[in-house]
Amino acid sequence: MTENFKALVVILGLAIPTLLYLRRPLTWGAISASDYQLRMGLWIWLTIVLFVAYSFWLFVLITAVTLLTVGRKDSNPLGLYFFLLLLAPPFHSVIQGFGGINRFIDIDFLRLLSLVILLPTAARLSVAPQTAKLFRMPADKYVLGYLALLLAIQFPLTTMTDELRSFVSFFIDVFLPYYVFSRGLTDMQKVKDAFASFAGACAVMAVIALFEVFKGWLLYASLPNFLNVTWSMGGYMMREGSLRATVSTGHSIILGYVMTVALGLHLTLRSAYPSARAWRNVLMLLAAGIVASLARGPWVGALALVAVAMLLGPNAGGRGGKVVFAAILLAPLAMLTPAGPKIISMLPFIGNADQGSVDYRQQLFDVSWEIFLLNPILGSPYYLYNPGMEQMRQGEGIIDMVNSYLGIALPTGLVGLSLFLGAFVSSVARLFHRLIADRSASEPNAVGRGLLATIVGVLVIIATASSINAVPVVYWCLAGAAAAFLRLAPSEAAVEGPRSAQSDLGARPGFAPNARRGRGQA
Repeated sequence: MTENFKALVVILGLAIPTLLYLRRPLTWGAISASDYQLRMGLWIWLTIVLFVAYSFWLFVLITAVTLLTVGRKDSNPLGLYFFLLLLAPPFHSVIQGFGGINRFIDIDFLRLLSLVILLPTAARLSVAPQTAKLFRMPADKYVLGYLALLLAIQFPLTTMTDELRSFVSFFIDVFLPYYVFSRGLTDMQKVKDAFASFAGACAVMAVIALFEVFKGWLLYASLPNFLNVTWSMGGYMMREGSLRATVSTGHSIILGYVMTVALGLHLTLRSAYPSARAWRNVLMLLAAGIVASLARGPWVGALALVAVAMLLGPNAGGRGGKVVFAAILLAPLAMLTPAGPKIISMLPFIGNADQGSVDYRQQLFDVSWEIFLLNPILGSPYYLYNPGMEQMRQGEGIIDMVNSYLGIALPTGLVGLSLFLGAFVSSVARLFHRLIADRSASEPNAVGRGLLATIVGVLVIIATASSINAVPVVYWCLAGAAAAFLRLAPSEAAVEGPRSAQSDLGARPGFAPNARRGRGQA
């Protein structure tokens, strides 16, 4: 049996029991039973196709046909999108051109999902009378301004064909995720459905990640060879003698990043779970996935996320004291275990494992800061050609911009960085103001608190990671989700009291009394 078939058997052996376990808690108050069954079936089917297709384009074709036919039965396209977003590594291939055009555009799994799920959804939303028009949400002007600036900077440096290609790429990669999430999350039930879908899919990835660490086998690493694509990511990386899991993300930092996002979104779902125990089980699984990445940037981001969520929640002092007490109690016990010293050595700001990675990031910042000061307002698209950057070129022949803020500020200056940050800060500030004014334990407050904490965690992590693969797609979705939540939160909060007083299952919005129980969920 070839390696990819062995990997497929292991992935399905890990994923199917996890998906079956998650069915009851996720369908109790977040995802309808029929939608979950559909998404679970699609996840399994497309994973099988991924490993047996032996052709990237055959996989793309089967996926597109499946989602355009079977996938359209899902009642919430955004939940389906989040559930499948990380199913396959984002290796890509080129759509060849003709008539003097060498190529049209690169296509990968992330763009495929945008085209077959988000694009039709955006078309429907754009003609719906209740959909907010562009520039009606505060974050709109920052997102559109940022994209316009990128196109304007590139315009005098390239051909019209390349400019058009960039326009299409920005539309697919940035505008579609932001627009559909900002306009498509029209009620709290859709918000919970989308967040639970992402958290559930990442819980499955966490199980696979733990296997990769303990077995020392990256299950998706052989796929580029079998699908006949060239991909520079997905290789084996070690830290303190342990393999860093990647699953389908291509890099351990990206795995830790998406796991941290899933952890934050899971914090918004406590009231949607049938029991505190079920909610904690998924919470611990996602936390284990973050640890399995052995990526310190996501670890710091996760700590920032949890700290913000606790500080903004009810009884912040009491909860914080319990966490500190538990940490003081468990730290000495952890040091008595064989893994204790290894864990301490990998901790950020404390340990000294892989010090070269820390030194590179510090040197990159120092060099980039000097180059940034040469053109601080609008930056320079030629920053990589500055002689100072040559000292940052690594053995692979690349300059690894492992800091998303530097990657934005150097070519676009303070203007571009301000527009980028404005897309998030404009929503974070409004969310913060609302949560400070009302610290109650209502469901809208819990969702807003988790969403704000998640965005803070993301903004921390991308200071240590490049905006590649799923990283920008996820944070543009979050920017859209925050903008949508701020529009619907007042009306949802107004009816939270009457809803919370209803205890029967059918009283939850979007669920009929007999819809909660799918087959096998008695």
